[in-house]
Amino acid sequence: MLKIAELNSASAAQLFAAYCVAQGLEVNAVVQRPDFAELYAAAEQQSQVEQYLTLFLQQPGHPRYQAAAWQLSQPGAASTAAMLPALSLAKVWQQAPLTLGLLVLCLLVYGWQQIDWRSSSALLQLTEPAQLWRWFTPALLHFSLTHLVFNLAWWWYLASQVEQRLGAFALLSAVLSMALISNAAQYFMHGPHFGGMSGVVYGLFAYCWLAGRLNPSQRLHISNALAGFMVVWLVLGFLDVLWVSMANWAHLGGLLAGLGWAWLLRNTAARQ
Repeated sequence: MLKIAELNSASAAQLFAAYCVAQGLEVNAVVQRPDFAELYAAAEQQSQVEQYLTLFLQQPGHPRYQAAAWQLSQPGAASTAAMLPALSLAKVWQQAPLTLGLLVLCLLVYGWQQIDWRSSSALLQLTEPAQLWRWFTPALLHFSLTHLVFNLAWWWYLASQVEQRLGAFALLSAVLSMALISNAAQYFMHGPHFGGMSGVVYGLFAYCWLAGRLNPSQRLHISNALAGFMVVWLVLGFLDVLWVSMANWAHLGGLLAGLGWAWLLRNTAARQ
């Protein structure tokens, strides 16, 4: 896809993209921040999209644009909720079953931990490296409700978008490698007593950030400000100045794995 224009209003860009889609054109609005968005269109439709854009800029308040947005069931009024995955289990199961399935599995494992901590940790922690499943299963363990909610909220937000854009197989491949690399990094640098999805979350976070710059057509975006916060949080963890104990090497391993996946899939188009 080709970049057609940059607009200083995210809501205007989304409204115009909705109108073009209603007209049968392939147009995406990539929102960088509320006051900046980029418009991308299929190369063969460039001239037609540019004509529509000229008309839109002359009369952005024309009823036809709002009507198109309503037709696509996405009101044109600016709303951050419109940019977040819908919290509908039926919709997520239809569009991102792997995301929902792994979330439910983490909840079940957490329930098991509350009932029988000894057996759950004995089976899932990386205490016996010769048992290959243990290189993946620490990602399912969480040691507090806050730990669980924080990781699963990010998992829901990031993984559902990746699965909808690239498919379940791509997400599964990425998640397994992120879990393996992050768990291995933490094990070799700090030992077997750790757990949590945060290494995978850091990997998905890094993937979405870099993919949004290498391949905007995948429609994945993490702002530089948020990326900076996550890096600062990682550094503070290594400096050991936070009030919580964190698997810092798992975070770093996951982050590097995510950057690697973004590079490998830099030419992969998003599913329609």
